[in-house]
Amino acid sequence: MATELAEKKFWNSIIEYGLYLLVFLLPWQTRWIIKAGEINGSYWEYGTVSLYGTDILLIMLIIISLVLKLRVTSYELREKRSQEKRFQIPICWYFIAGLELFVFISIFLAPDKLAAGYGYARFMLGAGLFWLAVSASYNRVKLIYAFLAGILLQAGLGIWQFLTQFSFASKWLGMALHDPVILGTSVVETLAGGRWLRAYGGLDHPNMLGGLLVVGILLGLLLLLRNSKSEIRNSPPAIAWHWRAGKQIQNSKFKIQNSSNVYNQYNERIIVKYLLLTACFLLLASLFFTFSRGAWAGLIAGLLIILGLAIIKKDLVGQKKLLEIILAGSVLVFILFNLYGDLVLTRLSQDTRLEVKSSQERVESYGEAWSMIKDNWLLGVGIGNYGIKNNKPSWYFQPAHNVFLLVWAEVGIIGLLFFIAFLFFTSYFLLKKWRANNTYDYKFALLTALFLMLLVDHWWWSLHFGVLLFWLALGLLISRDKQENRIPPA
Repeated sequence: MATELAEKKFWNSIIEYGLYLLVFLLPWQTRWIIKAGEINGSYWEYGTVSLYGTDILLIMLIIISLVLKLRVTSYELREKRSQEKRFQIPICWYFIAGLELFVFISIFLAPDKLAAGYGYARFMLGAGLFWLAVSASYNRVKLIYAFLAGILLQAGLGIWQFLTQFSFASKWLGMALHDPVILGTSVVETLAGGRWLRAYGGLDHPNMLGGLLVVGILLGLLLLLRNSKSEIRNSPPAIAWHWRAGKQIQNSKFKIQNSSNVYNQYNERIIVKYLLLTACFLLLASLFFTFSRGAWAGLIAGLLIILGLAIIKKDLVGQKKLLEIILAGSVLVFILFNLYGDLVLTRLSQDTRLEVKSSQERVESYGEAWSMIKDNWLLGVGIGNYGIKNNKPSWYFQPAHNVFLLVWAEVGIIGLLFFIAFLFFTSYFLLKKWRANNTYDYKFALLTALFLMLLVDHWWWSLHFGVLLFWLALGLLISRDKQENRIPPA
């Protein structure tokens, strides 16, 4: 029995640290292109079949987890029999299973079966990552720290790209060359004709980097708010007060700790807190340089939700902490706006050629989506097959910039209803935790930002990284607290 439990503990550790490594490496797009997508005689990213380096790690973790779940030790079997536990499937898996069913059915309706099969495999990898996030045994705070470390590298690369107006290519890092002079590169074009390269990081588009940075900033803020009360409660003055109270009250719950340990732990918390704040401000600067309007809107919405919840709960400590962070962040944005305000105003206006073209393309893409939906409203055109049949050049054609329209077009109305039901379940789950006065109700902010970005872009469903990031974010939102009694200071 001891050997079986030791073996299980070993493999659980492999899964735990494998997850930390996976989320750290997730933004890097190193891949083997199995079959290049092609549309109207030109390369098409949305139809490209690839095997990413992170896929290999993710598949290994899923297989190990499945084996551990299916392998019941004799000790666990006796425990289950003695306690007569009933096996229950969480309701979210019914919605995911329904969506998966219609994604699978859409393969047989798709003109390009290979692209559809790849889309289905990509969906299953995302669902597998979600399953690991909600069921594996790991420290969620450590996972977020590992994720933030990976995002921080992308933020630094994005800042460097904008300041130097250059981005190198690297097949080992999965990066393409981005030159503002070359047509097709995502730039901000001024009225004077200047072309400014937007920050890509190591991703395929600045909007993808923007979405990743929003997730990182909000996760960082949630960690800071989560520990704001703990920092006050465990500060040396508070502990000294509890010690004095304990001398007067018998049977006090407060235990006197070695004073040097108390101050060391407190100082460690302060150091990590400021490191986390510095990281959030670097992510904010990089987000500014993406010039992604959808990501900007997502962050603003998330901050408003956090502040609104703090006011509703009368969380004075949280309000104070959040306002301090917003004030410092506003100073940073003000400085950057003074330096590059003309680029921001260009992105927010409709006065330049590229901004007018961008708006027209978005409107046209909505029309194309509705045209596909009218003809295939029940079961869709097939996962990964949006736009297979069109006469436009590959560099021009993109999926509709709305995930809900895209899901409807590819897997039909019933698949869309399961997708929406899953998002509503996530909202309901967080609402229940809020009513229970749980400190994690601030996750509403991340869910709101995510929902808003789903409304204005497509890569959360159409591209590999977006799919994995979507499922990881949802998994972190509804995963239960495991191994978090002793967490890293923040």
